[in-house]
Amino acid sequence: MPKQTLFRRSLSARLLMIIALWTLLALVTTGILLSTFFRQNAERNFDDLLLAHAYNLIGAIELAPDGTVRGMPNLGDPRFLTPLSGWSWVVATADDPAQPLLFSASLAGDRIEVPDTAAIPFSDQFQRTYEIESAGTTTKRLEAQLFLGDGETLYQVMVSGSRDGIDEATAQFSHQVVLFFSLFGLGTIVATAVAIRFGLKPLDDAREQLNKVREGEQESLSGGYPKEIAPLIGEINALISSNRKVTERARLQVGNLAHALKTPLAVIKNEASRGEKTPSGLVSEQAQIMQNQIDAYLSRARISAQMGTIHAKCEAQPVAERLMRVMRKLAPTLKFEEDVQPALQLALEKQDFEEVLGNLLENASHYAKSKIRIQAKAMPPIKGERATALLQIDDDGPGVEPEQFANILQRGKRLDESLPGTGLGLSIVNDIVEEYGGSLELDRSELGGLKIAIILPAFKSKTLAS
Repeated sequence: MPKQTLFRRSLSARLLMIIALWTLLALVTTGILLSTFFRQNAERNFDDLLLAHAYNLIGAIELAPDGTVRGMPNLGDPRFLTPLSGWSWVVATADDPAQPLLFSASLAGDRIEVPDTAAIPFSDQFQRTYEIESAGTTTKRLEAQLFLGDGETLYQVMVSGSRDGIDEATAQFSHQVVLFFSLFGLGTIVATAVAIRFGLKPLDDAREQLNKVREGEQESLSGGYPKEIAPLIGEINALISSNRKVTERARLQVGNLAHALKTPLAVIKNEASRGEKTPSGLVSEQAQIMQNQIDAYLSRARISAQMGTIHAKCEAQPVAERLMRVMRKLAPTLKFEEDVQPALQLALEKQDFEEVLGNLLENASHYAKSKIRIQAKAMPPIKGERATALLQIDDDGPGVEPEQFANILQRGKRLDESLPGTGLGLSIVNDIVEEYGGSLELDRSELGGLKIAIILPAFKSKTLAS
C-alpha cells in the first residue's frame, strides 16, 4: 500500500489546510489592497494640501506701488520655518523662477533648482507638479503662474513638501495591517480547528460505536446524528444487518445441508454394511438426491453472498422465450401462452431467473392437461420503495387444495409420488425468491389448475413508465 500523507489520511487536516490557505490568500490580498488604497488616499490629501498652501500664498502677497512684491505669508505650518525640513514656499518671476523674490525661512540658499518648462510644461490652469530628489529625500513641488494687480509681469509661486511623511504613514499603516491580519488569521485558523473538531465529533462517535459493534458490545450504531451523516449511519446499520443475516443464513444452510445429506448417506451406508451387492439404481438415486441438495444450498449461498453488493440485471423476455421453446419440444402436447412485457428488467442474476422459471414450467408441465400460461409485467411503482415485477404461471391441471399449499413448498415434498421429480422444484423457487426479497403466493387459477404468483425485484424502465 502506498504511503499516504497526513492530508490524505486526515479529513480534519485537509479541511484545515484548505481554510488556512484561503485565509492566507484572502488576508494577503486584502492587506495589499488596503495599503494601496491608503497610499493613494494619502497622495491625494498631500496634493490637496500643497494646492491649499499655494492658494494661501497667493492670497498673502501683493504688488507694491513701486512694482515690487510684498507680503508676509503665514501658511500655519511650522515646517515652513524649519530649515531643511523639505517644506518651503517661493515667489519669483516667471522669467527667472530660480531667483526667489520672497521665500520661506526653511529654504537654504538664494537660488533654487527649477526645471525648464519644455521638460515639464504647465497645464491649461497654469499649474504643474513634479518631484525632486535631494539628499535622499523626495520632495513634491506645486507651481502656479499668475499676474499680480494690473502689472504685466508674470509671477510664479512654488510650494514644496516632503513625501517622507506619506511613506512613513503608509509603512506604519501596512505594519498595523500585517499585525492585525496576522492575529486575525491565527485566530481564524484556531477557531476553525476547534469548529472542525467539534463538527466532526459525530464521526468519532460513530467510529467508537463501530468498535463496540466489532467487539460484540452492541449490534448497531445508535444515537442521534446530524442530518448530513444520518444516511451514512443508516447505510452502515443496513450493512451490519445484512452481514448478520448472511452469516445466519450460512450457518442455517450448512446445518440444513448436513441434515439433508444425513439420510441418503445413512441409506448408502446401511446397504454397504449388508455385505451384499448394492443395487446401482438405489445408489444412483441417493447420489442424485445428494447432488440436488448440494446444488440447491450452493445456489442459496451464492445468492446470499451477492445480495446487497451486486446490482444484478436480467432481461425477462429473452429468457422466457428460450425456455418456452425448450418446453414446447419437451411437452409437444401442451399449449404454451406467453405474455411477457417487453423491456422488463429484473434485478436477478440471469441463471437464477432461469432456474425459477424453468422449475415453474417443469412443475406446471407435469400437471397441466393442455395449457400453460406465463405472464410477466412491471408492477405500479410505490414511492420510496424499489420497483417490482409480477411473474405468474397458470395451468389447467387438477390444481391443489388451499390446505396443501404449505406442503408443496416443503423441501422434497411431492403430492403425487407417481410423477417424476425430487420434490425440490418449488422449494428451490421459494428459496431463491426469498433470498432476493420477493414473495411467492399460490392460488386457484382461472384456467382451473394452480396459479403461482411471484413478486420479484425489478428496475424502473422509461419504456414501461410511458
